[in-house]
Amino acid sequence: MGKAKQVTRMTRPITVYTKAWLSGGAGLFAQELVTGMLDAGGQVIFIAPQAENDAFEVPRAGLARIRPRRELRHGSRLHRIVASILRVGGSYLGLARARLRTRIFVVTIPDPFVFSLPMLVLLRLSGARIIYVVHDPLPHAWKLPMRYRRIEDGSFQAMYSLSRALVVLSAAGGAVLSGAYRLGSRPVCVIEHGVFVLGHPTPAPGNGVLLLFGTLRRNKGIREAIAGVVAARAEGAQVRLVIAGAPDPVEADYWAQCEVLARAHPEAITLEIGYVEDSRLHDLIAVCDAFLLPYRDFNSQSGVAMLASSNARTVIASRAGGIGDLIADGMAAVPIEAPVDEAAVAAAVRAFAAVSAAEWNVRAMAYRAHTIEARAWPVIGKQYLDLAELVDSR
Repeated sequence: MGKAKQVTRMTRPITVYTKAWLSGGAGLFAQELVTGMLDAGGQVIFIAPQAENDAFEVPRAGLARIRPRRELRHGSRLHRIVASILRVGGSYLGLARARLRTRIFVVTIPDPFVFSLPMLVLLRLSGARIIYVVHDPLPHAWKLPMRYRRIEDGSFQAMYSLSRALVVLSAAGGAVLSGAYRLGSRPVCVIEHGVFVLGHPTPAPGNGVLLLFGTLRRNKGIREAIAGVVAARAEGAQVRLVIAGAPDPVEADYWAQCEVLARAHPEAITLEIGYVEDSRLHDLIAVCDAFLLPYRDFNSQSGVAMLASSNARTVIASRAGGIGDLIADGMAAVPIEAPVDEAAVAAAVRAFAAVSAAEWNVRAMAYRAHTIEARAWPVIGKQYLDLAELVDSR
């Protein structure tokens, strides 16, 4: 593993391809990455559905935009299937058009494997060189039943084997990836996650509100978060937990169990279930004191941890994956020590509540300034451009 080397900037454009388009998580990562690459002097062909946030659709020098159809989030099953097929077809056509202009493709959260794998095979056969961004070295949740696990796992192996280079978002993720798959001699480069700044930061209000945000799934420790906050309150901590996000459809049964527990404690837990719009996320951050991230079996970098630190909020978090790197880097945080269970969460919440909001604000603002400088998207974009140049020259 290592950092991408700095070399002379290539003159041909680089294609960035994703199926994601929403303003959170994977969609925002791709949109910010493209912006950072452009700011760093690159030329980019961006293949992705129309962004939810129109700010990422402003024409720019050096940017060629190809927009497959968006998937439908609502409506009948038939309409959603048709929209998905049209989106995949648009991706195929977009990749073919881009191949006429360049051979370097950065792939981040592509279409489902059954569609994207043939795409990448065709690209490789045409002489393209693929840089694959591995957000999750091991899946958060396997989509296929256990009896088909080898097929799903083999699809990941095939994706990586088709790539000329791989990017991971943390050193921990690189170690897990290298241990789980046969990667041969292809480079595995650590390029950190960029910042997610949502405007001018406001001080944490000191009201004891904790925020658990994002896709609701087992490895985010939702049950432990709920039980830990309830236990911390019973021991005198003046805190409340807001859970905001959509359940992972692969683990609907897990969320159903968590919801029962949460609704049994309305004095401690507030639920906002469903996709969180940009404006609402901004409000949620403004009214919270800290983010709660009791992650387990997590090997990548946390976009939610980056969101918190980019907007001057403390985190109460385990050291899972890249979060441990951020804590070691000085992020305003209370670590949740292993094992990440109810007792550990409660202890960390109590430790957070024992420090004044004024002190946490000082720490969070200081780390925000540091991380915005170190992980600005033009800095990240330049590393991708350098890696693309290296891949193109080999």
